[in-house]
Amino acid sequence: MTDTDTGLTVEDLEAMPDDGRRYELIGGAIVMTPAPEVGHQRVSRRLQSLLEAAWPGMEVFNAPIDVDLPDGQRVQPDLVVVERGRTGKRLVLPVALVVEIVSPGSTVNDRVTKLGVYAAAGIGHYWLVDPRAGLAVCHVLDGEAYRVAAEGPVVETTEPVAVRIDVAALTDPT
Repeated sequence: MTDTDTGLTVEDLEAMPDDGRRYELIGGAIVMTPAPEVGHQRVSRRLQSLLEAAWPGMEVFNAPIDVDLPDGQRVQPDLVVVERGRTGKRLVLPVALVVEIVSPGSTVNDRVTKLGVYAAAGIGHYWLVDPRAGLAVCHVLDGEAYRVAAEGPVVETTEPVAVRIDVAALTDPT
């Protein structure tokens, strides 16, 4: 297995305890996030349903699901979309879309770290949904970096799939 910047490997990651937390290997460091809260899971489930209905031929997986990236990195996006029928123990590239739902403890990781990691991996589309801010941001890879294709409390996008994201509707507990 390839050593990363700090010497940690996928084997180190796999040795982490099964304690309800999510462990990822990013840039040679093991990153831990606590289990998501109810509101986070509500947004995830509803957005997954929207994507599944809008995108025949694709399969939408929700965390925890491992995605192996170049340079020995392994992440667990909140949602990941791949062509239907992909098999294997873990997902690998190509990935059509990754979605992160920002939680209080994941802001820097989602807005900065993963933005760079996903761009470097060549993932064409990266969406962020921030329930506390009431915003969705749809990024599209433009060369080696992402540019914002749509942003707001309600966004409509046609790439990589035509869908309307209404953050208030995703977060509504009723």
